[in-house]
Amino acid sequence: MLSANVIRAVSNTNIGHREPEFSKLLLESAAMLKPVVGIGSADSSYQIAFITGSGTAANEAMLASIGPSGPTLVVSNGEFGERLLAAACQYNPDVEELRFAWQEAIDLEKVEEELKRRHYHLVVVVHHETSTGMLNPIAAIARLAHRHGALIAVDAVSSIGAEEIAVEEWGIDILAGTSGKALSAMPGVGIVVVKGSVLEQSASMQAGPQYLNLHIHCRYMRDYAQTPNTPAVHVLVSLHASLEESTLLGLKRARGVIHSRALFARERLTRMGLEYADYHGMNSSVLTCVLLPEYLSFEHLARRLRTRGIVVYNGKGALTDRMFQIGHIGALRKNDTRDALRQMQAVTR
Repeated sequence: MLSANVIRAVSNTNIGHREPEFSKLLLESAAMLKPVVGIGSADSSYQIAFITGSGTAANEAMLASIGPSGPTLVVSNGEFGERLLAAACQYNPDVEELRFAWQEAIDLEKVEEELKRRHYHLVVVVHHETSTGMLNPIAAIARLAHRHGALIAVDAVSSIGAEEIAVEEWGIDILAGTSGKALSAMPGVGIVVVKGSVLEQSASMQAGPQYLNLHIHCRYMRDYAQTPNTPAVHVLVSLHASLEESTLLGLKRARGVIHSRALFARERLTRMGLEYADYHGMNSSVLTCVLLPEYLSFEHLARRLRTRGIVVYNGKGALTDRMFQIGHIGALRKNDTRDALRQMQAVTR
């Protein structure tokens, strides 16, 4: 859901993508994004690129432009970790996976054992595993990667804007995000945040896909405050407007609103007698995975809720028809979560 301010900004857009006004919009968006991902120092070497496409495009630009420089380790514990594995294998023949079960916390001792067993160029991991609602310990994994001479790449597509991210403090080398989801803008622009030194190290490697070549995107942004290809102007306008809103509200407060929705929903679910996936401090604020009662099928639940104007999503993979997901992001109104849960209570009685 988009806020009224974001919709208004998009509706009033009349800007050419090669005009100075658009370059100004890109630079301002990048500046507002820096505190969102934890870039605080004025002389930071991190660069930000905007790629027209989904969060997957940002992930693939990251993997295609940095990954092929050496052996890659993908640490996974859900669908989106497994997707990273598939994407990494498209651009690099030397990829290994350290796989944990869905809903299983990443065992840092096993990660370190694998990093001791073999020297890797790059470790890749998802921050918020959307298929389960679990947050992964990025700061600890980054420390292990660096201790053993590897770079760390993070898929933050569904966590950026909702969860704390501290690329400088945690030592993240490259991070992918998206304009939609928790940033509350229109979907359709991938975001990549990368250390300048990492770009330089990979500059001499064989170029990957032209459109997803991160070096080109960063060079255009750095030298011209532009994108190398025709961008989704309206999506970038919506991102700029949404970032202005969260900046005005305060980033900590903006994340707090999402977190409060999640806590409220989980408290109400418990009072309704419904069980949700509890990861003991590792739950994201983005969504809640709710266990389907034995007496209720997802198809029946989704159909009855849809007649009441509410959409819920089925679990993914092994969790299909075992769980459904409730989202807490977007421009929800004050009572939307409460009213939706009341409708759910009526349906699940």
